[in-house]
Amino acid sequence: MPVKIAPSVSARERTQRMVVRALAWLRAAQFALWLWLPVLDGPGRYPPQVFVCYVLAALWSALFFGVGIRQHALTPPWLTADVVLAVAYAVVVSRSYPAVEAASITNWVIPPLCGVAVTAAIYAGRLRAVAVGVVVGAWLLGAWPATRTPSVQELFSNAAMMALFAGVAGVTGTLLLRAAREADEAADRAVDAERKEAAATARDAERDHQFTQLHDTVLHTLEGIARGRFDNDPEGARSRCSLDAEFLRGLITSGTDGVPAELGAALSRMVRDHPDRETLKRVNTVFDRLPPDLPPGVVEALTGAAREALNNVAKHARTDEAWLTASAEGAGETGGDRGAGGGGGGGGVRVTVVDRGVGFDPGARPMGLGVNHSILKRVADAGGRATVTGAPGEGTIVEMTWTP
Repeated sequence: MPVKIAPSVSARERTQRMVVRALAWLRAAQFALWLWLPVLDGPGRYPPQVFVCYVLAALWSALFFGVGIRQHALTPPWLTADVVLAVAYAVVVSRSYPAVEAASITNWVIPPLCGVAVTAAIYAGRLRAVAVGVVVGAWLLGAWPATRTPSVQELFSNAAMMALFAGVAGVTGTLLLRAAREADEAADRAVDAERKEAAATARDAERDHQFTQLHDTVLHTLEGIARGRFDNDPEGARSRCSLDAEFLRGLITSGTDGVPAELGAALSRMVRDHPDRETLKRVNTVFDRLPPDLPPGVVEALTGAAREALNNVAKHARTDEAWLTASAEGAGETGGDRGAGGGGGGGGVRVTVVDRGVGFDPGARPMGLGVNHSILKRVADAGGRATVTGAPGEGTIVEMTWTP
């Protein structure tokens, strides 16, 4: 069963991107609202500090949201700086206006302050109420001289507007981000359930496959003995039982969770059915917790290369014994005496064929077509690596590794 892969971008991240961009457009529109007033009234009507603070605040907002858009979020240090600068220009600019105009629309700080309060309400977390209160308080402090003018109602109306907009935005943002988080959690649960179902299906399929292998090997031998097929051939019975015992050992030791790994099963079948077993009387197999999900092409390549290595032992090593080991990459040591080790890492695998025969001199005897094509190239074509080492009188080691 194919397993669906979770989206590379989570719902929470997509929502964060959307919210940050929306706040950036809101802040830009809030700064743009004031530009028509200097054009209409003439720039000379406003003190220089009003324009200087306007430019600095606009540049800061561009930097603030530029970083936020790249990071897909507005982090606490940047939010703190945004609130602190808003407090500064709320006081400086508002006090630069005549008291009667400080709370009017001619004061450009009103819309951006509302934007800062909205941003803080969404992203300041547990401190959102404090952040919004600081922004509203800065507005009241800066424009407080308007309390002695007819604009007093505008002063408190603007303060209420900032608080109200911030409250609505905070609730809406919280609900959006919570819904996105719940969507991600639901997607993770669905993917996890599909993976478990796929793993269970794979285990069932592998058990069926192994049952078929057992039926065609061990059970077939037992039925032959029960029917008297080997009554006059006890040596043949012993040989078949020995082969089947090696096959079972490979199946039992190769897998995890009671399910033999496909590579272990393939290597076990290859050893049992190897055509040179009369020459190569004993192949000692040690398989240690092999990865259960190797690609079929890798299993085929490693099994074929191991078969060719055993062929070479039978033909050239002048010995009737070899060692075939396979383990998850990272487990155990290389060599014929390697025992079972711990589990490997990364889903990789190492397969080694060792003999203690006559060996060879790599410098004096180049490798033949069988080694180059059937071992080295075969493993390389599957994305792995193979090496053949040996020395006169010290045997030969063929080592094959593959990692995802």
